[in-house]
Amino acid sequence: MKLIKNNPLTSYFILVYLIMYGLCSVEIFNLFEMPEIILWLLGSSAPTISAVIITYLSDGKEGINTLFKPFLIYKVKTKWYLAAFAITLLSIVISITYLSLNNIDIPSINLLGLIPILMMTFIMGPLVEETGWAGFAQPRLQSRFNALTASVILGILWGVWHLPLWFLPDSSQSTMSFGLFLVVVVALRTLMGWAYNNTGGSIFIAVIFHFFFNLGNTIGVDILGVPMNHFLYLAGAALVGYAVWVVIVAGPTNLSRENARIKI
Repeated sequence: MKLIKNNPLTSYFILVYLIMYGLCSVEIFNLFEMPEIILWLLGSSAPTISAVIITYLSDGKEGINTLFKPFLIYKVKTKWYLAAFAITLLSIVISITYLSLNNIDIPSINLLGLIPILMMTFIMGPLVEETGWAGFAQPRLQSRFNALTASVILGILWGVWHLPLWFLPDSSQSTMSFGLFLVVVVALRTLMGWAYNNTGGSIFIAVIFHFFFNLGNTIGVDILGVPMNHFLYLAGAALVGYAVWVVIVAGPTNLSRENARIKI
């Protein structure tokens, strides 16, 4: 217990990896039967589950309240919602441009059919992950490093956390280039660190950024039909450009010219 209390961040990453890698090992090596929905729900929720466990062991019930409180920070300037939506917009523009240049017909989109996709895209990933990544890990990393370095480190650890999915044949990641994926998620985490530090440490805004990123991928690849790795190259390049612009404008120290980075 004392070891965890003295090293909460290290303990967090160890636990989040153990849960994800352990669950995926059950499926990869067929160790025993587990309903797929349980595998995905527990795996996706590992960041928040780990944050809750480590916080409770370190700080008790009061710590849990503090952990989830930033989820209520949603009344922020509209520009932060637009900054998040820009990620999806970039993906759509790039996807339509790709299809047009390759003389591929743009498929029609059933707007009603998007509703369940929107719900799943919001829950599986953004909603169940970001209390851990943004709420627990980001401020602790920013206590040790500047905001850009903290975001890059978190992006790398976040990306590698997904690695077992490349060994699951039914996962969308199994057809991706892992190197490309890693670059893209580091760029995304930089954008999320920018928004996080400029909205008073809002977990909700981190969820929104994560959601619009996943939504852009879903629209580009699954709905419009752009080949996965072509999409990653093109949309990834745009996302990296967006992140570089943010670092230049906001500065690497706090990813903000107006606010200090959030620390714990």
